[in-house]
Amino acid sequence: MDARLEAELKLLRTRFPDLEFHEAGRWVLLPDYPISAAWSAERIPIAFQVQPGHPATPPYAFAVPDSLVFNGTVPGSSTAPVSVPFPGSWRQISWSPESWTPTADPQKGSNLVQWAIGFIQRFREGA
Repeated sequence: MDARLEAELKLLRTRFPDLEFHEAGRWVLLPDYPISAAWSAERIPIAFQVQPGHPATPPYAFAVPDSLVFNGTVPGSSTAPVSVPFPGSWRQISWSPESWTPTADPQKGSNLVQWAIGFIQRFREGA
């Protein structure tokens, strides 16, 4: 694992202390992510893959339990099933950051913490 990714995982753990990381495939699991009450669960696991070329390559998409719905509706811009290295059935939701401007210092500019916190915006948008 490269130093940049190690630094970003350390930053992520300050916000999500129970995260899991699978080095094969560079997958991150946030096992207890809070989302909006209009969804079928208030807390869910979320998985995402750190893209090859990170941080120059922006992140894309995240996975949620396949059973997750918004007022009975499956999330738009999503695909199921998707294979992730964590137990359960998963659905991928297409999502990308509005802007992605990483700097040499992972604590400045765009980083995986901002990416993960940004998922809440997608949930606020509904299905």
